[in-house]
Amino acid sequence: MSSATADRPKAAQRIQSAAKDLFYRQGIRATGIEEVCRAADATKMSLYRSYPSKDALVAAILEEDAACYDAWFAEATAGATTPLDKLRAMVEAMAGKLEMPEYRGCPLLLAQAEFPDPDHPTHQLVAAHKLRMRQQFVALAREAGLAEPDLLGDALELLIDGAWSSLPYLGGRRSAAALRRSMDAILDQATATAADTGG
Repeated sequence: MSSATADRPKAAQRIQSAAKDLFYRQGIRATGIEEVCRAADATKMSLYRSYPSKDALVAAILEEDAACYDAWFAEATAGATTPLDKLRAMVEAMAGKLEMPEYRGCPLLLAQAEFPDPDHPTHQLVAAHKLRMRQQFVALAREAGLAEPDLLGDALELLIDGAWSSLPYLGGRRSAAALRRSMDAILDQATATAADTGG
């Protein structure tokens, strides 16, 4: 076997990588299986051998995206020393992502928008990830002793998802700036309220 052949990614890897890029740039429904196969230099037989359906391919990509986000958040908060600093670091990491020129928004939310039926597996997978992220916010807010941690978790999740959604008309810099300002206001208010009420 030549070194070039040995280094060539397996068909399943090529298919998932190509589909991830196409789905993100063009949309899931707008991208056909044939186009994915052409971009991956793979056959439909290879695709269906690894992924029984297009939904299965989408699920594999979104699970990978969710795992990447979890790892990214862990890295973003690694240097934070307090729960409040971790909350700020998570939101700051998202603001930084908004400012990346090639960023189109959260791939999970973009996928969910194409499948509004709450019973669809894609919709449910994204909802589960978003709820886990909210639970992280709530846990950190509670650990930090902030007022109304459940409400704070809801507010931060709404801010972040709103910032993703505003990208097409505000642009990355304005969306990121608004997210930072809003986060500071909410966290400062929660900190002040906790101090006034004795936690």
